[in-house]
Amino acid sequence: MNREHNQPLKRYMPGLDGLRAISVLAVIGYHLDWESMQGGLLGVEMFFVLSGYLITDQIILEYKTNNTVSIWNFWIRRIRRLLPAMICMLLAVASWLSMTDFSRLRALQGDFLSSLFYMNNWYLIFHDVSYFESFGPASPIGHLCSLSIEEQFYLVWPILFLIGIKLVPRRGKLMLLILLLASLSASAMALMYEPGTDPSRVYYGTDTRAFAILIGAALAIVWPSWKLNDRISPTARTLLDVKGVLGLIVLLVMINAVNEYDDWLYQVGFLIVSFVTAGVIAVLAHPASRLGKILACRPLTWIGERSYSLYIWHYPVIVLSSPTVNTEKPGFTHILLQLIMSVALAALSYKYVEEPIRRGNVRNLVRKRYTDKTFGRLGRLL
Repeated sequence: MNREHNQPLKRYMPGLDGLRAISVLAVIGYHLDWESMQGGLLGVEMFFVLSGYLITDQIILEYKTNNTVSIWNFWIRRIRRLLPAMICMLLAVASWLSMTDFSRLRALQGDFLSSLFYMNNWYLIFHDVSYFESFGPASPIGHLCSLSIEEQFYLVWPILFLIGIKLVPRRGKLMLLILLLASLSASAMALMYEPGTDPSRVYYGTDTRAFAILIGAALAIVWPSWKLNDRISPTARTLLDVKGVLGLIVLLVMINAVNEYDDWLYQVGFLIVSFVTAGVIAVLAHPASRLGKILACRPLTWIGERSYSLYIWHYPVIVLSSPTVNTEKPGFTHILLQLIMSVALAALSYKYVEEPIRRGNVRNLVRKRYTDKTFGRLGRLL
């Protein structure tokens, strides 16, 4: 009884949903080619760090509670969380192209298949497809390369964690080991990148992008959310918020200022963004943070909760609703309609696909709708 009472509890951190919202809005702004968000691709890097932190935080909590981690259950949870919504989007895009441009659909067969098995990034690498330069119609699912990187990480990370925690049980040493792996990945990006050339290879590669997720994982080792409490001094709280605000300002400035062809971005820039994001996450995860409460405002948390759906839906909406040959930038009304459609599809996906499947309520949802429909008809007959 005492053991159960002392078990750590998972807690919701709404400030991190606010950071998710900022990240996905940056990515959307980048894909809409807004000048103020020319560095919006950094939003993906922020997502990676967030994913590394949250996933590792959950794994540690499970290990602390059960003295083990069910790798199979972990994989099933990830599949239920990510795959159904993506399949819906892929089916929708395939259906649209089959009616409007079947030759384009045939040309994208490899993209669809590799995305379904979360190997899209390596498919694009082996077929020498650029993320930044397009000499024909852009792929409406070209943004799924980042999901492939995450899923490949999820496949191996719980196994590596269990091995690591057995071999290096001390948190400090385990964190250093993870950061060593992160440094190898960041070094691979810096060494493989050739200044002045298309950076797609290092942008796509799991080997060259894993450091962001690993930095988030290292933070979770020494800063587990379930160990934090709000009993800190006013001075410590102010210092915490100052660090968070400064980190957030750095991220916003970089989103506004950097360009995807900046050499320094691949040499050290992505690494800087990862560490700064980790610092902001540490602040937002702390229950005493006032910045966390600010970013927990309802508009940001609403977007943050639906950030995955927004991410997977916005790009096909933008690509498929834009002219094949862009001779001029789209007008305000066009962009507004694209945003409205993206948000609407994301909201529907979140409500009717993501949440019911993630919570295992699909059968109940179908049964409820069938029951309501049946009794509604009976009511009208009576």
